[in-house]
Amino acid sequence: EKTLKFHLWLSKRKYDLILDLHNKFSTFLLMLFLRAPRKVHYSKKRGLRRDIVKGNKKLKIDSTVELYASALKKMGINELWSYPRLQVTELPNSAPAKYNNALSGEIKIAVFPGANHFTKRYPAANWIQLINSNPQYDFTLFGSQADEELCKFITQKCSTNCRNKCSTLTLRELLTELISYNLIISGDTGPMHLAAALNKPQIAIFGGTHPRLGFRPLNDKAIILCAELPCQPCSLHGKEKCPLNHFNCMNAISPALLSSAIKKALEG
Repeated sequence: EKTLKFHLWLSKRKYDLILDLHNKFSTFLLMLFLRAPRKVHYSKKRGLRRDIVKGNKKLKIDSTVELYASALKKMGINELWSYPRLQVTELPNSAPAKYNNALSGEIKIAVFPGANHFTKRYPAANWIQLINSNPQYDFTLFGSQADEELCKFITQKCSTNCRNKCSTLTLRELLTELISYNLIISGDTGPMHLAAALNKPQIAIFGGTHPRLGFRPLNDKAIILCAELPCQPCSLHGKEKCPLNHFNCMNAISPALLSSAIKKALEG
């Protein structure tokens, strides 16, 4: 009901320009009813992405942000696009003691183990092995409410160098917290793009998806781990199970391999 009222409110207004950066059926319908002398949308390259998922290894999309910029060119804005960056203001002086206290060491690593879809999630057993085999680092788990059980399980199986802060911070608190970390590790998820926008050293783990689909982290400090199997990618945004029932895209990225990537990332 609220959505309908909002759409009715929009339809009664006049606009000089409408820019659609979703380009999906619902926004297509909305564009039909909105009044503006000029309407612009961006190309999602659906056909190209479909061919990539079907197995064409020669094709790739560098970045969805570049596709967004192509919509601006239709408006006569020809500025070169750049990597998106976030500037975060500090919380009050009392905040660091609350949010940034280290555990046993000086090197702090933020881990986002969750994802909306199974094929984007690095196995919990691998996270546990990674953390327990690297006692020299302080690991902190983050995530949304949907990740609470996963983070709790991992924390319970780990030694004292791991703590769970899943679903405990506001977005601003989370961003401020992440500034103080030496490294951020995630899958192909929203937090991956947050880490990139903060320009932090990061490791991005790709399983059922692939950087060639246009969603790589836009960060020169990023290390991307991808098994590069013939079956990758199996989908655009992830699936609830491995279509081939082996999940080798994630299982091939061992905790030892991830440990080596951590060392490389920290060395800069």
